[in-house]
Amino acid sequence: MKINLEKYLKKFTNTKGLVIILLLGIGLLLLPDLLPQKIPVQPASENTLVSGNSNEYEKTLEKRLSSILSTVRGVSHVSVMITLEDCGEAYYVQNEAVDEKNSEDGSLSEKSLQADGTLALKTDPGGGQSPVLLKTGLPRISGVLITAKGVDNPTTKGEVVSAVRAVLNVSAHRVQVLPKS
Repeated sequence: MKINLEKYLKKFTNTKGLVIILLLGIGLLLLPDLLPQKIPVQPASENTLVSGNSNEYEKTLEKRLSSILSTVRGVSHVSVMITLEDCGEAYYVQNEAVDEKNSEDGSLSEKSLQADGTLALKTDPGGGQSPVLLKTGLPRISGVLITAKGVDNPTTKGEVVSAVRAVLNVSAHRVQVLPKS
């Protein structure tokens, strides 16, 4: 089947055909703007839980630790209690002053940055000012209490303590493991 290109060109060279092609082209260009766009929703991470509420952070850690410890061989019915030492630290941006010194002949340049101790401020939509938050630190854990069945065995108890130390980065004297009755 041979397509006759001249026949199609003659058909669309009249103004009616050109207007239709032009409208189709404009419609295709505007189509992405007319369709509703989906905004991706990100799940809350541990860092957002810390900034929101330290109790939520505690509960999340307790649930995760309890679920993972219950998978250890010989350990069951795990209950975990975590106490936090603080609510975490917030680090704010500080203003810096730049000192630049040049030698007399202009060949040597020395720059030094010095923080002047004042916080960098941003203007809020309401007209007020607030400090610029650089990052937030996680709360420090002051103690962990674990009760479970099967930790009567010293080897199993040692494995549980080692696992808690590895996961939460706490020292051994801050972890207490007790057998459940």
